[in-house]
Amino acid sequence: MAAEEMDIVSDDENEQADCSDQTVLNKYVLAGKIAQASLNALIQSVNENRDIADLCAKSDAFIKSQTDALFKKGDVARGIAFPTCISKNELAGHFAPLKDSNVAIQPLVDGDIIKVDLGVQIDGFAALVATTFQVGGGEISGKKADAVAAAWTAAECAIRLMKPGTTNTQITKMFQAVAEAFGCNCLEGVLSHELKRFVIDSDNTILSKENPESVVDEFALEPNKVYALDVVMSTGLGKAIRKDIYPTTIYKRVVENQYQLKRPSSREFLTKVNKLYPAYPFNLRNFQENQSRARLGLKECLSHELLSDYPILHEKDGEFIAQYKFTCIVRPNQGPLRICGTETLDRGLVKTDKVIKNEDLQKLLATTWQKKKKRKKKKKKSNNKAPTAV
Repeated sequence: MAAEEMDIVSDDENEQADCSDQTVLNKYVLAGKIAQASLNALIQSVNENRDIADLCAKSDAFIKSQTDALFKKGDVARGIAFPTCISKNELAGHFAPLKDSNVAIQPLVDGDIIKVDLGVQIDGFAALVATTFQVGGGEISGKKADAVAAAWTAAECAIRLMKPGTTNTQITKMFQAVAEAFGCNCLEGVLSHELKRFVIDSDNTILSKENPESVVDEFALEPNKVYALDVVMSTGLGKAIRKDIYPTTIYKRVVENQYQLKRPSSREFLTKVNKLYPAYPFNLRNFQENQSRARLGLKECLSHELLSDYPILHEKDGEFIAQYKFTCIVRPNQGPLRICGTETLDRGLVKTDKVIKNEDLQKLLATTWQKKKKRKKKKKKSNNKAPTAV
């Protein structure tokens, strides 16, 4: 199937669809509200259900139910922009196992530090969000606390930098400074992106960590543009590796690549992907009606780079990874609008002995990024009564 047959808008349309258009802005905000509600619902479910596969499936079903209820009179694309993932402790992300996996998936237990990551899209306008918390609640201490405090602090610094003119290199340097303050490392390979309609990984990229293997062009944040800031901190070396202990379940169509597949199962699989998931990542769970045939098709699609995968990466055992992700609209004069993402952290429960000594970070954190809403003055009631008609 040719790319032009897929339900994706052109680059020109993407460039024009920014938040200077109130309709576009409203759709981003709506996607953000559903993403945050989905995240909150999952957090509330964790203490009652410790089965990761079940939690991920139910969270995706919740997102679908919330988005399906919208725009019933019109044919508007809506749904999952990134499948729900729950990655614990040393796992870096993308952990969304299938219920019938041949690999034993240990349930969540009290004390696990878990990252919850998901995304929602309305008419191609996506909101991505992630947070970190400890299963069972209570105090977070030691390495866990260092990772959580580092990721949360970096996210708080990042939102204060989300204004026109800030460069991606400034944000990357800030990430590194925060990591050093907490004795952590930014996880290599983690990228933050400008979001566009039907695109969650545009060319405007913010590195989490500079290294010779990852080089991106410098750019400045622009007003009315939308960015998903992904902050991931590790107590280890920050070099998570692929171990293939757990099978990959999340994939995404590479729309610019085309190839005439040989196997009927491959063509059938790709046709479904093009129709149902032309722009956003999907979980293999969605093909469970014939999983073996889908996997056959998947293999040939991957070999010809028609799909990209989201592998499950691991830090060393005993290390911890924390993540916070928020979606933000850069506004011309008002300051940033964060449409989803963790706003607060109970620092009283995070027992780290690390403190920020960097003066630039101290000054940045001392600034206020949210402009207070002006209260409307109430009109004074007039004591002059209208004359009574005689």
